[in-house]
Amino acid sequence: MKLRDGVVLFSIDGMRPDGMMQAHTPVIDRLMAEGAYTLTAQSVMPSVTLPCHTSMLRGVDVTRHGITSNDFQPLARPVPSVIDSAHLAGLRTGFFFNWGQLRDLCAPNRLDVSYCYNDAYRPEGDWKVARSAAEHLLEEDFDLLFVYLGYTDECGHEHGWMSPQYLDAIANADACVGHVLEACSKTGRERNVLLLSDHGGHGRSHGTECDEDMNIPWVMHGPEIKPGPITTQPVLYDACTTLAHLLGITADRYWDGRVIHEALRT
Repeated sequence: MKLRDGVVLFSIDGMRPDGMMQAHTPVIDRLMAEGAYTLTAQSVMPSVTLPCHTSMLRGVDVTRHGITSNDFQPLARPVPSVIDSAHLAGLRTGFFFNWGQLRDLCAPNRLDVSYCYNDAYRPEGDWKVARSAAEHLLEEDFDLLFVYLGYTDECGHEHGWMSPQYLDAIANADACVGHVLEACSKTGRERNVLLLSDHGGHGRSHGTECDEDMNIPWVMHGPEIKPGPITTQPVLYDACTTLAHLLGITADRYWDGRVIHEALRT
């Protein structure tokens, strides 16, 4: 498949689907109304940030990559991330985040731009990420752009999932997403967007198999996306393979994820 459009992956840490629906999210609401979505996609176990993002970007379950906590350990049997595959295919990659433990989600020298503002504890930390991503987009375009916003998860831990502060954090993330997408629109290039979360949460924690931890939103939007609800239930590691398909690159033979064809026009 020939590359036609850029791809943006937004990961909003700890965002429960029901929280997303209750919060003030005009940007995400528009993506859902114009695109494809499900509120019952599934995370992986343990439903913890680093294991989840490793599955998201490396296309395999936790039993394959072996990362079971927020402390990175080199993979005994390495499996490439979609970032690695995109870079090796000659595509331009950008990685913007505010939680430093995510730095090992791809191999060294696979990122054209990597920006970490290591502060997921304040709303301004998310805004630092969004502003940097927007500025770089206008200066030097990306084929694959990853934007991680971590404040939502931290707010859940501090104030509780579904608390007013947590819902405000989701609203803040929505505004950050809008800021990045506004910059995308100024580049003159169309984008396919995948917006999701790594896990949910309950009380002031997460990491279990309960629905509140495992259910995640999955929202797609763009020229290659077919509007409407997604009845297939995506699993987190399907993101890797679906993004590769949108980029027009070959899926790695070690990836277990599926392409969510139901949400695609072709």
